[in-house]
Amino acid sequence: MVITGNPGVGKHTTAFELRKILDIAVIDINDLAVKHHAYLQTPNLEIDSKKIATIIKSKLGESQRTVIVGHLAPYVLKKEWIDLAVVLRKSPYAIHSILENRKYSAEKIRENVASEILGIILYDSVQCFGKENIAELDMTQSTPAEVCEKIISLLSAKTSRKIGVVDWLSLVYEKGDVERFLEYS
Repeated sequence: MVITGNPGVGKHTTAFELRKILDIAVIDINDLAVKHHAYLQTPNLEIDSKKIATIIKSKLGESQRTVIVGHLAPYVLKKEWIDLAVVLRKSPYAIHSILENRKYSAEKIRENVASEILGIILYDSVQCFGKENIAELDMTQSTPAEVCEKIISLLSAKTSRKIGVVDWLSLVYEKGDVERFLEYS
């Protein structure tokens, strides 16, 4: 299983809570990249997607019950490696606040909030994993325990997998905040 989404949506909190409940292994893409120096020396330290994919593939053989967590999942994993990809979503207003508290730069906050509004990671996950393997969950008003319950329900096929249930663009449009969050000329 994969848990992905923009920074600030609760991916790691959810994955580690799920580990406690289901006794599963957690593979953190960012941690692996740092531990194995799987990044390219560019001004922004980009992940070496081929190297990290090779490392993850070798780790998948170690445990049948694994959750892979990280916003880079749709860029480093292959469809055949997963049974379910959960894309966590959160209100752009909440993400903005969370990333400010984490001391992200104004540019990184704008990039990540715009990505969430436009559903970039959801779109890329559908392209990578196929829409039949994706579930989209809104974290805005949910606790990690509640989200874990939803994920367990998805795994046991008690709940159908849905995408396209979150529409932040309409929300920011209604509130008159399109220009605040999305720069355009």
